[in-house]
Amino acid sequence: MKKQNIILILLSICLLSSCDDGFLNRNSLVGLSEGGFWTTQENAILGTNSLYHANREFTNNIVIYGMMDDFSDISYHSLNIGLTTGSYPANAGFFLNSWGIFYKGIYRANTALKYIPDITMDSQIKDRCLGESKFFRGYFYFKLWDYFGGVPIYDFPMNPSEAYKPRDTEKDVYEFIVKDMTDAYALLPASYTGTDIGRATKWAALAMRGKAHLWAKEYAKAAADFKELMEKSDRELLDDYHTLFRVAGNNNSEVIFDVQYIEEAGHGIQTDRAYGASTSSNATSASQYTRPTNELVNSYEMIDGAPFDFSNFTNAKGEPFDPNVAENWHDEASVKRLFENRDPRLQQSIIVPWSTFVGKGDVVFTYRFPVTSAPDSYQIVWQNGSYAWRKFVETGSVYSLRLYTPQNIPLIRLADVMLMYAEAQNEALSSPDQSVYDAVNAVRNRAGMPGLPTGLNKDQMRERIRHERKIELCGEGQRYSDIRRWRIAKNLLDGVWMREFTGTQGRHQRGFPDHFYLWAIPQQEITLNPELKQNPGWE
Repeated sequence: MKKQNIILILLSICLLSSCDDGFLNRNSLVGLSEGGFWTTQENAILGTNSLYHANREFTNNIVIYGMMDDFSDISYHSLNIGLTTGSYPANAGFFLNSWGIFYKGIYRANTALKYIPDITMDSQIKDRCLGESKFFRGYFYFKLWDYFGGVPIYDFPMNPSEAYKPRDTEKDVYEFIVKDMTDAYALLPASYTGTDIGRATKWAALAMRGKAHLWAKEYAKAAADFKELMEKSDRELLDDYHTLFRVAGNNNSEVIFDVQYIEEAGHGIQTDRAYGASTSSNATSASQYTRPTNELVNSYEMIDGAPFDFSNFTNAKGEPFDPNVAENWHDEASVKRLFENRDPRLQQSIIVPWSTFVGKGDVVFTYRFPVTSAPDSYQIVWQNGSYAWRKFVETGSVYSLRLYTPQNIPLIRLADVMLMYAEAQNEALSSPDQSVYDAVNAVRNRAGMPGLPTGLNKDQMRERIRHERKIELCGEGQRYSDIRRWRIAKNLLDGVWMREFTGTQGRHQRGFPDHFYLWAIPQQEITLNPELKQNPGWE
């Protein structure tokens, strides 16, 4: 699969526009505006390919934060990050870089939309390029809306002197996204073959339009979009959950839109380093930047659907298993019982104590606790009692560039859409209908879990759907946006200490002030453009 060589090639990065991420540097806006470039079909495709790179840039930036889940209740960053502790300043580089990447992508899309209509080229390829440009412009505005709220809308390739608009309202941004995704849906094909596999399809556009409706609480509209996708697209749930997050699962039947990577320095992704936990070069040679929380692990149900409860288990002495007693975790047999007969997604996503990991050369390592120096011991980075990700860490890797794994990162997949459909339909009705159960149960059944109990009311079903998203999509970056749009982030995070599974207090206490539901408009942008008004609490 070499399509990525087209999309990721440096020619489509620096030839077409400045490599400077900062929208702050307004001279970087002129790079794609050369009309002489936009004259051939080949260059139209190259210009459109640069949109995929802008999307890849942001994914590269957030992989060390568990795709943003480290700022939620299910994962945490091992280092001291202000967005975790609640002490981030408005001039933080992360805000500025993210803002800059999204607007750079928007500028590229606007430039393509200006010039491509006048190029003499194959009509189907022209429609595709225009559809991709509409899709990415709407996608980047969705990300800005999600993180910053209302932002300036530019529908033309703005010159430096024109990039000083005030913020549009959130409603304006939402409606703009819906219009772009509607246009993209009409222009894009349903699927691709050969080297074009991985490009945005009409189903990706429909999923994003539905997602915009869901974020805007337009539940009936969201449910209709998701329902159409589930019924008319060729997407199907992959039988094996774990394969979704391995290189072997790239371009599988479930993915709707992803970020694609190749095994090449600078063009792979550092999931093995950021998600991986072992210091051994024969396992992952990792940094374990991101770690699953006790809250996540303890949320996985028993295989029969019952809640997990430590009080149902005993330690080596036959006494109730107290997780806050480190000695209890030393006994392999009693610890293994904690994780047997659980939701299979637990050990497909997370490495727990006394489980195994297949490393380089298919060597089997065991995560002993306490960690030992035995050759087959899983030498975890944080050794005081830390869970580790199995998700996105390549098992038995044969890849020589472990820091540049060719692991595609799913941004939209069918299970996500099915759960969003269930959420939208449940909220649109007075009580859940059978289609809500069917959508959630399909995701659960694929994992080997039983269906939900019947007779749930609307509030009960809402909690079940939220639980299912928490489990199914962990480590994929959906949770951080979910808990913010549901307005439950402060209750889940503020004042909570990170703890090892032994109960030992970690290095960081979480903080989530009220104003963290939206990010700060980068202070550097406000300095340049006084028309921009800061989000409340960040002044």
